[in-house]
Amino acid sequence: PALRGRWNDYGIGLYLQGDLRGAEAAFRTVMAIDPTYPDGPVNVARARLGEGDVDAAIPLLEQAIALDPNLAKAHVFLGQALMTLGEYDQAMTHLETARAQYPRDRVVLNRMGRIQFLRRQYDDAIATFEAVLRIDPEDLDAHSNLMLSHRGAGHPDEAARELALFERFKADESAQAITGPYLRASPEDN
Repeated sequence: PALRGRWNDYGIGLYLQGDLRGAEAAFRTVMAIDPTYPDGPVNVARARLGEGDVDAAIPLLEQAIALDPNLAKAHVFLGQALMTLGEYDQAMTHLETARAQYPRDRVVLNRMGRIQFLRRQYDDAIATFEAVLRIDPEDLDAHSNLMLSHRGAGHPDEAARELALFERFKADESAQAITGPYLRASPEDN
């Protein structure tokens, strides 16, 4: 377990630095060390998804779920992959499995709402995005998608309100251009 953990941590570090190929190699080493550890295939799949290779990620996520049927993150990533392919029913099933374990997970709720929006189930999407905003009133994805859902449902006033909130909470890019160099040079102040 210690060796597996070190390789997994190394892979995570590479992944966070953007070295997806190196991260995948480290995670495959984790899989070789302990084939029963479900995080190994999940992390390889995350690297594959990062490179846009959805078809390669899906069997890895299915392998992780076979190892641990209750592993929420495997269901989330599989739901994301299936959503990318337009397999909304299957994606929603996996996202609902994760939501049953973590009902206040904003990422899961945002993805579920997005699927509802893409299916043109605007009222359901509105309810889902409002649930996200009860968790985090400044969630940009929820405000953006709620604006689109209200437009789709024919609620122009609510859509305008969500647009105003989105613009209020989004990062001020002009300020980042000014503060960015200082914050990169002074990570302790960032």
